[in-house]
Amino acid sequence: MENAQVVNDQWEYVLSLLPEDLEASAVSKLAIRRRRAITTASDLLRLALGYSVCDFSLRQTAAWAEVSGLGHLSDVAVLKRLRGAGDWLAHVVVRCLQERGVAVGRTSRRVRVVDATVVSRPGSRGTDWRLHLGLDLEAGRISSFELTGVEGGETLRRCALDRDEVVLADRAYSTVPGVASVLNRRGHIVVRLHWRVFPLLSTSGKPLDVDAALQTLAPGEVADWPVCFRHERRSYRMRLIAMRKSAAATEREQLKVRHEASRKGRPVTAHSLQAAGFIVVLTDLPQDLVPAPEILELYRLRWQIEIAFKRLKSLLDLDRLRAKDPALARTYLYGKLLAAVLLDDLCERLPAFSPWGFSLLPQTRQSLAIAAALD
Repeated sequence: MENAQVVNDQWEYVLSLLPEDLEASAVSKLAIRRRRAITTASDLLRLALGYSVCDFSLRQTAAWAEVSGLGHLSDVAVLKRLRGAGDWLAHVVVRCLQERGVAVGRTSRRVRVVDATVVSRPGSRGTDWRLHLGLDLEAGRISSFELTGVEGGETLRRCALDRDEVVLADRAYSTVPGVASVLNRRGHIVVRLHWRVFPLLSTSGKPLDVDAALQTLAPGEVADWPVCFRHERRSYRMRLIAMRKSAAATEREQLKVRHEASRKGRPVTAHSLQAAGFIVVLTDLPQDLVPAPEILELYRLRWQIEIAFKRLKSLLDLDRLRAKDPALARTYLYGKLLAAVLLDDLCERLPAFSPWGFSLLPQTRQSLAIAAALD
């Protein structure tokens, strides 16, 4: 589906997917203060999505708004309205996720993949914004998000989490405080281990030499060792699962390590080359429920969130931030994120699109309820 369809041809259907408090939240979040030209929350949302999803400039957005019947606006008027819409758009995204049935308390064991991606403003080569994302692995849909500046590091402590949910993460999240925070919230963890910065203990309480343990493995052999770690005077029982790669796979990974080090202008460490020969994962999931090979297979699915980021960047141009102003940039990025959530829902419901272009499901449910009451 073309991005422009979200704000043009399918707008009535899109509105049926949005939270019912759209108008009230726009007022409470101060997105709408004076009703001039743009008089409703629906029109303001359409203006914001036109700017962010269709990647119009402010002047193009103003022209598009007039052609679309939203109202006569100058580019300065568009700027003022969009700068004030960031907090409201963030609220709308959260409400959409809540109405999906995710990002709320659950008791079933789900898998949430977490990761973050960097977004830079025009002319910048560094990190200006960081989008932290959670992906529902089974549904393949966004389940949580957070937008931060450069100060917002990747940590499991900021990760949204439901009870009994399994968090799947890469080495960047392999820190003692982060893993402990997941376990303290009654969640479960499967994380690629950065063992040089994550001290582990044997079951007897002695420091574990992970390097020495790994050297005992033959190519293709999978090991599952009971271990533990300590944080703030508390001990956590875990499993250390490792597999030695084949010689060919190790060589390919070491080439990637050397290339990445060269690209960033830093030396290659002996530890990095050694680590390239192993897959090492830390988890608290019980061995009798999830054997070691299944843990490794589960970790392989972490790449689904990389695919999600590629979709955001290729289909919605998330990495082409055109705004330098921080308030305008937040509106732009939240608009992209809302579009991603709506496109997920639209694609899921695509076979049920009606000829008139919007859903009658709420009315149908009401009719069924009335019929059931009459029986």
